[in-house]
Amino acid sequence: MAGSKSKKQKRVTKTKPVAKPAAKKKPGAATKSATKKKPAATKKPAATKKPAATKKPAAKKPTANKPAAKKPAAAKPKATKAARKQLVVQQAGASEVLGEITVPSGTLTVFDVGLVGYLPRPALEPALVKATVPANRTLPVIGRRVGKGRFGDCWDHVAVRLGEGEISSSKKLGEAGVDFARLVFMDHGALDHWQHEDSLDGLADFVFWGRDAASLARAMGAPATKEGYGWTNLPVAAADAKALDAEKLKAANHWLLATDFRPHSHHFHALAAARKSPQGVGTIDVGGAKVCLFFTSWGDGVFPVYLDVDAHDQPVQIRVQLETADSSAAMHAVNE
Repeated sequence: MAGSKSKKQKRVTKTKPVAKPAAKKKPGAATKSATKKKPAATKKPAATKKPAATKKPAAKKPTANKPAAKKPAAAKPKATKAARKQLVVQQAGASEVLGEITVPSGTLTVFDVGLVGYLPRPALEPALVKATVPANRTLPVIGRRVGKGRFGDCWDHVAVRLGEGEISSSKKLGEAGVDFARLVFMDHGALDHWQHEDSLDGLADFVFWGRDAASLARAMGAPATKEGYGWTNLPVAAADAKALDAEKLKAANHWLLATDFRPHSHHFHALAAARKSPQGVGTIDVGGAKVCLFFTSWGDGVFPVYLDVDAHDQPVQIRVQLETADSSAAMHAVNE
């Protein structure tokens, strides 16, 4: 049927060339012209060379952004530097009160107190970052966490607050080198009274932990502790004897574990308080001054210490900047 109809159409076109075969040809012609125009219309994807048109605004945007980026830098370089210093402090999370200190001598020191066990006082002095602060009142210690990203719980900075002004600029006081993942805010005079290794009450702890700690615990009959195994509140001589026996067994059996002999010194009490604190901060009294120890949360490194001042050059706070490019890079490297 379809074949016969097509034959009849051919006959109509032969007998009546004028009787609207043109009208019939029109659809044929229309389709031909449409097909001819469609490549032209599809060539209008030359109009779809709108990617080229879209590329032009895309090409213009970076050029539009560049002057926008240059304007603040070119207009007020000093203001942008001050703004950047403020951002270091103000862009972190909300402030947390960590404790308070007193500085009767008027000279605050910032340093890794773990170094006291390894450096004599003359060698330690150059490692102390010092600042003049009010001597007649308590000074709050505050901290702000990074607040976002993989290490959001780490401290952005920890500071001793001195005034209520708005921070306008910062002056670098020095750098605190850290080998034991902790820092302390301490009155310079209190350092003369600090007992780093000598027990204050005649007692000591001995604890151990690690891969083979359970084997050592079985061999020595050591009870379990929060950190692993060991004994607490032993007379210093008894704790020291436990430590010696543990080291002999560890060496003889090639066990992998860590041990720690802890006389109840100032260092011990400050660390014990910091370990109990969810913020990793411990405050104790030393020589008539309140001293604050805190864990850096970034491990070891070199951390800059700043005096932040207001627009009238009045002190606002002594700030230890803990999140830095170096501390972040080190933390990423360790946690990869």
